[in-house]
Amino acid sequence: MKHARQHGFLVLEILIAGLILTASIAATMYLFRMGYDYLDKANQINILSLKLMQASGLLKTLEMENKSGVEDMGDDVTLKWDAQLLGSGRPIKGAGESAALSFYELFLYRVNFSLAYQNTSRDYQVNVFRYKQLSSPGVAPP
Repeated sequence: MKHARQHGFLVLEILIAGLILTASIAATMYLFRMGYDYLDKANQINILSLKLMQASGLLKTLEMENKSGVEDMGDDVTLKWDAQLLGSGRPIKGAGESAALSFYELFLYRVNFSLAYQNTSRDYQVNVFRYKQLSSPGVAPP
């Protein structure tokens, strides 16, 4: 009689062990999927971070008079920018009666830009300083 009861417990133990094994496999698969998603997100952010230095260099070469634009940065990264003129001026050399206008006009722009890659986008803001030569030093300024 004791022997018959032990067979019943063995089947019950196998069922419980199977349920525990199934639950642990399901949890492990879920954790792998989450890990892959986080790894993919970290990869996207790393790509955007690498392109940030390239984007700041590119912004220094763009024509800010256009006010906005979209540029392809390569590796499926897109740069969208908007420029706003903060101020402009023409420095004065010297003081008093010997003061003369500079041969350059200076511009300061605030540029809001965003880098987008796949479904990740990051927004940034930078000030860009520009100058424009009005005349050569041998010619009197207007």
